[in-house]
Amino acid sequence: MRPFSVPMHHGEPADPTLLEWIRVRIEELVSFGPLTIVLLIGAVIVALPVGLLIWYWLSKRRATGSQP
Repeated sequence: MRPFSVPMHHGEPADPTLLEWIRVRIEELVSFGPLTIVLLIGAVIVALPVGLLIWYWLSKRRATGSQP
């Protein structure tokens, strides 16, 4: 046995049984199709940086507008 190997570790990047369980639970909670879920997650991923940029722009605009 190699000293740095983890005993009983599978070659997958994540536990396939756990991922299947999570997928089934999500499908039970929301009855959307896979494309809808991908689009929703994609929208959240895009909305976060855009929201931060808008917040930064507005706060910078307020800071420069308050100076005499």
